[in-house]
Amino acid sequence: MQVYYYEASALCHPGNPPGQSVTLDNHHRTAWQLFSGDAHYPQQERPFVFRAQALTKTQHLFIIRSAVPFPHAEKRVLSLTPGTTLALEWHWVPTVATRLSPSGERLPRSQHTLAPRERWEHLVAERMQRQGWALAPESLCFYPQGRWPLKHSSTQHTVVSVRAQATVVDATLAAAAWLQGVSRLRAYGMGMLCACPSA
Repeated sequence: MQVYYYEASALCHPGNPPGQSVTLDNHHRTAWQLFSGDAHYPQQERPFVFRAQALTKTQHLFIIRSAVPFPHAEKRVLSLTPGTTLALEWHWVPTVATRLSPSGERLPRSQHTLAPRERWEHLVAERMQRQGWALAPESLCFYPQGRWPLKHSSTQHTVVSVRAQATVVDATLAAAAWLQGVSRLRAYGMGMLCACPSA
């Protein structure tokens, strides 16, 4: 299967106001500006995924990918067939959904809490399997990226970079994952699959 998409990179300020720390919401807003330019998109429609990498306090590298053209993007193609193996990297917030509070009481709705480190490999492999990729367990590596607030609040999200050798088992699902990401908080820069030289 040939996956056609558009991608652009930009080195720019992360979007935080002077004197305030960078939040995932700043990344979200900056990515929208880089993607849309002056174009208008209906509310709730986000036809792209992105990744933001902090290089310095004032310079972050944004990579934006979409199935539709956007300003300054290059058209690219990726061949994905069952058995194709790539070294992949993506940002992930390692959480699990639970209906129990820390004291053991049942909550009215599920909340996401930080998953124990010993469960990360299983959670990532299970998620990727549902997205059409099989991971080589011995290749899985996790690199902490820090703790980021979603907005200016006391809640901090632990972000890790995941690297692994991934093999396509379902080309249709794998192609959708390439275009749409593989993680929750995709609107905030999580889950965009990037090819890397090695895992």
